[in-house]
This record gives sequence, structure tokens and C-alpha cells, in this order.
Amino acid sequence: MKITQDAALGGLFVASGGIALLMALQYPFGTAGRMGPGYFPVIVSTLLVLTGTGILVRGRLASSEAIVHARWLPLLIVPGAVALFGLLVEKLGLPLAVMLLTVGAATASVGFQLSWKATSGAALFSAVCALVFVKLLGLPIPLVGSWLPALGV
Repeated sequence: MKITQDAALGGLFVASGGIALLMALQYPFGTAGRMGPGYFPVIVSTLLVLTGTGILVRGRLASSEAIVHARWLPLLIVPGAVALFGLLVEKLGLPLAVMLLTVGAATASVGFQLSWKATSGAALFSAVCALVFVKLLGLPIPLVGSWLPALGV
């Protein structure tokens, strides 16, 4: 029996959404007017489970390509880039950490080439993230990390 792309993706969405939902149910939900800490995670994880279920249904109703050959290196590169982001965001600041995350995760793509377009796209995305998360939403994430002043930057 071959696993199809829709079955793998739908199963991954349902499993991760289900685990997140079980974790989120441990927090108070609140109401739409006075949201508790579990409100947003419950909504997002429920939507992820519903999306995964829809993908699984689509896979059963329509023919989906079977997974013949899996590329394992990207499955290590992308989570590694996310982990590196988490470790470096305080030390480098949000813009540099996002840039490293973006370029690092993009190397998992077969067609990725480090060029001015890739670098400028990552820089623009970093600036947008800094604007949205730090300036507009007011999240306490440093724009300049603790390592940069020590380096004389």
C-alpha cells in the first residue's frame, strides 16, 4: 500500500492539530469579548484539524500522487532553521534571526540559489516582521540582540 501525498499531509495536519487542541484545552477558553489564554490556540488547532480532515477527504475522493521518493534532508533543515531561530532571536534580534530563518529554511528547496533576490526578499520579510510584531503588536522581542553591541555593531 502506497501512501499518497494527501494522506500524509492530511494525517500530519490532523495529528498536529489534535495534539495542539488537547494542549490548548488545558487553558481557560474565555469568551469572544474576553478571550482567555486558550481561546486562540483552540480556534487555530480546530481549524488545523478541519483542514487536515478536508485534505484526507479530498485524497479519498480524487486521485492523489503516491509518495515514491521522500527527500529527508529538508525534513531536518526546516525544523533545524526554526530551532536556530528560537535560540538566536534574543542574541541577534528579530530582524537578523528572521533573515537567518528565511534563508536557512529556503536552502531545503531544490531550486534555491543564494542571490540578491533571495537575500533582499529575506531582508524585506525581516523588516515586515519587525514592524508587525514589535512595533504594531508591541511584542517584547528585541530588534537588536544582546550579541550585537558586544561586537561593536
